[in-house]
Amino acid sequence: MGDKLGKMVKIRHLILSIFFLNLCADIDRSTPSLISAENMSFNKDARIYEVSASYNNMILKSSKIGKPSKKSLHKFSTISKKDRYAIQVLNDKGNQVMLLGLGNPFYIHADHIGYEHSHDFGGYVDQNLEIAIPININAAQLVLLSQDEFGFKQVSNINLK
Repeated sequence: MGDKLGKMVKIRHLILSIFFLNLCADIDRSTPSLISAENMSFNKDARIYEVSASYNNMILKSSKIGKPSKKSLHKFSTISKKDRYAIQVLNDKGNQVMLLGLGNPFYIHADHIGYEHSHDFGGYVDQNLEIAIPININAAQLVLLSQDEFGFKQVSNINLK
């Protein structure tokens, strides 16, 4: 009996592993020019865009060339289904060259004793974001996307040129 239970647990673990591996976001990673956030380094110069963003708007504040901070590189990652918002970087031809997952930085949830699971103690806030893009990338546009169960929806965009 114990041997059959062990085999069943292994099969169940294998099936669950395969299921969760398939939960990745539906992104075309076959494009050779697509750069991921994990490939960026804080030792290399990058073009850093400072953006003031909210859940429905995005404004470019400044642009500079410098080394990105560790904090900004760790804050943004490859997109996943858990990310409510994302930044898409487009080149001159309108092709996607970079996609950064933001999570949900625009909603702040405050816990109150006895109401920890209530959504009444939260609200939307503006965030200042530093978006680092490698210098060799010809970025022409930043697009703020929101993601729901049906896919991505464009919220706002900024022309960089």
